[in-house]
Amino acid sequence: MAADPENFNDREECLHCAIRRPSDFRRMAWAGSACYDESPVLCFRSLLLILPLLWLLTTIPGRGQELTRPDQVLALDAVEAGKNPRAVRMAGVVIDVRGRQNGFTLHQGTRSIGIQLADGMTCPGLGETVEVAGSTFTHTVAGHDHPRVRAERVQVTGTTVLPLPRLVTIEELNRFQNFDQWVAVEGQVLRWKFRRTTLELVMVITGPDGWTTVTVQTAGLPDGSGQLMGARLRLSGINGGENTYDAFGAMLTPSMAQVEVLQPGREDLFAGPVTSMREVAEGRVEPGVQLKVQGTVLARFGERVIYLRGSEGAQCNLLATAWPRLSTDEDYHDAGALPALKPGDEVEMTGTPMERSSDRELQQFALSFCHVRVIGSQPLPEPVTATLGEIAAGKWTHDLVSVRGQLTLMEQMPMERGEWRTTLLLEAGGEKIPLNYRAKGVHSFDTLKVDDELMVTALVDRLTPHEPRQLRLISAGDVKSLGVSPAVRSRQLLTWGATVLAVLAVFGGWIGALRKSNRAKTEVADLLEQRVRERTAELSQAQTDLTRALAQERELGDLKSRFVTMVSHEFRTPLGIIMSAIELIRHYDDRLPPEQRKELQLDIFNSTQHMAGMMEQMLVLGRVEAGKLACQPAPCDLDILAGKLTDECLSATNQKCVIRWRAEGDLSGAMADEALLRHIFSNLIHNAVKYSPAAGEVVFTVRREGDRAVFQVIDHGIGIPQADLKNLFEAFHRGSNVGEIPGTGLGLVIVKRCIDLHDGTLRLDSVVGQGTTFTVELPLFAKRFHAADAGVAVAGGLEK
Repeated sequence: MAADPENFNDREECLHCAIRRPSDFRRMAWAGSACYDESPVLCFRSLLLILPLLWLLTTIPGRGQELTRPDQVLALDAVEAGKNPRAVRMAGVVIDVRGRQNGFTLHQGTRSIGIQLADGMTCPGLGETVEVAGSTFTHTVAGHDHPRVRAERVQVTGTTVLPLPRLVTIEELNRFQNFDQWVAVEGQVLRWKFRRTTLELVMVITGPDGWTTVTVQTAGLPDGSGQLMGARLRLSGINGGENTYDAFGAMLTPSMAQVEVLQPGREDLFAGPVTSMREVAEGRVEPGVQLKVQGTVLARFGERVIYLRGSEGAQCNLLATAWPRLSTDEDYHDAGALPALKPGDEVEMTGTPMERSSDRELQQFALSFCHVRVIGSQPLPEPVTATLGEIAAGKWTHDLVSVRGQLTLMEQMPMERGEWRTTLLLEAGGEKIPLNYRAKGVHSFDTLKVDDELMVTALVDRLTPHEPRQLRLISAGDVKSLGVSPAVRSRQLLTWGATVLAVLAVFGGWIGALRKSNRAKTEVADLLEQRVRERTAELSQAQTDLTRALAQERELGDLKSRFVTMVSHEFRTPLGIIMSAIELIRHYDDRLPPEQRKELQLDIFNSTQHMAGMMEQMLVLGRVEAGKLACQPAPCDLDILAGKLTDECLSATNQKCVIRWRAEGDLSGAMADEALLRHIFSNLIHNAVKYSPAAGEVVFTVRREGDRAVFQVIDHGIGIPQADLKNLFEAFHRGSNVGEIPGTGLGLVIVKRCIDLHDGTLRLDSVVGQGTTFTVELPLFAKRFHAADAGVAVAGGLEK
């Protein structure tokens, strides 16, 4: 059998040559293409030793079948790929070379996989086709685990052109949804740098869905680099690449050959029309496009944050995020350092508008990735006189204002880099807004006291989903105390006046009491005997009341027991379902298939809806018992209402039973409270279906008898025992034969109360095992209902 011991692709070596022991075998040799042994007997024995070992190797989990495609590796669980490595043997084209990591990315078909080389192995070049043999392992980057291949052998077989990438969005890049995959992205260059020692060109690109960082490997600064700013590019590369000096990048482009200029930029960053700051602040411009604005500097915080006031009047202020020079090293190239800025400078800025919140009610736009130049200077802009109410309503966002308010709270806390933050809480006109000041060291603000009236000149910050709207103090001298707040002084005067009046009232009462006590003594003797008789009568009445109270207490205890039993029984099951579903989602959300996740969400929804229905019943009963539910009659089409109730009950009960609706005679001219009718008949029909066998029949009818409408709900269910009829309309009472059928014991109580509000009557006939008939009579055609429609509605019942 021909074999080459140096070729790792050759797997057909002689079996008896796989194990060689000098104690058991004599000399073996390779002669041309034939393998021979001087002893046939020893060769046969070696076969007997090798066959069980081969069988054991083929039965080890994960070793029985090699993975030959990147998608097979990517389909593995990332952690499992490292704990139980799988053998890999695949071929493809090199689309990315990681020199510092001693690895590359292999592309085959439409998928790619990262390859890690062992120490001493030579990395293939970009565009070369290779064959790789190795095993899987777990690669952790940016806090996420990914399966990759650790190569044991790599063989170059040729060269080819790089494959076409798949176009993705910037959001997909930032989320690493295509980690290690060959993709393309389009965007506009907002910031870049080039460092000769690392041979990397780092660009920040933007689009409607955000911005990201792309690293392009190049041998030198490309031609036309002066037009990189604002250029629109299409870049191809790997989703996920490390930068030497930046954080983990979203994309690594292997060379300038994978960079296509869709639209060149411009060397003069400030060439172009001026855009209204009002349009930018209100989001009426296209996000992801470079714009130029002009305004006056109100303040600058740190190296980046600049507040501008426009020239278009109120509500045209803007928050801008500028970028200082990345480095002063000789081998850096970027858009240049920021100029020194002071309040009052007139500037031009180029930047990109970006949303500051995904919440539509909180959306505010700011200019980001800005480049700035000073075009003039003027005195410090005057603040706008404002109120806390106007600021809370968002009228002066990002502007400099002068505002008054009462100091209700002052706190100081340390921050990073030796800074301290002082927070003053201002209150005026029912609005409270915090005022923040950050500076090196602790500022005492010793002239300020709680309850002082303050005059503040500060910047209005934006409202965010995480922080309330607040004021930012530029310097400690911009807040001054005007003395005790007028509101506090008025409150103190009222307190003092009330105290004086209370003292005078006490003295006056004491003098009057002394006068009355003299007269009272003369009357005590006459009243004492009468008081004894009255006290005796009161004791007798108290004994009667106590007996009645004890009976009511026992009844209340029974009611409490029934309520606790109902709650523990009816709420425990849905709560258990909700807790089980949430625990599964918490621990296995990333491994649950979409169908099972949707089923868990449906279980949570149904259980919550079930508990909400029970709570709704208790709330309705509470409103009725408190007299807050009134009968408000209005023209009502009984035929249409009953049809809707029938359809809703069929849907709610999943058509467990057949519900037949029948109207007899002319029902026009009825006056009723439709909401109360819904409570009455939805409960009666639901009960009829609940206590009837599946596929049973429930009949719902109505007819007119004089000025009354007579409704009947007839079922053929389990019926109601005679002993339970007397307590049937008590809260939380249920029939003794309901068994495991769920229920709250509130439905018939609500029905009875709603019928009473309509001045109607309820009658029931029931036979255990045969069914129940509820007959409801309501005076829906009586004249007093028509009078109630003209404006006479009585809470708790109708006037007679």
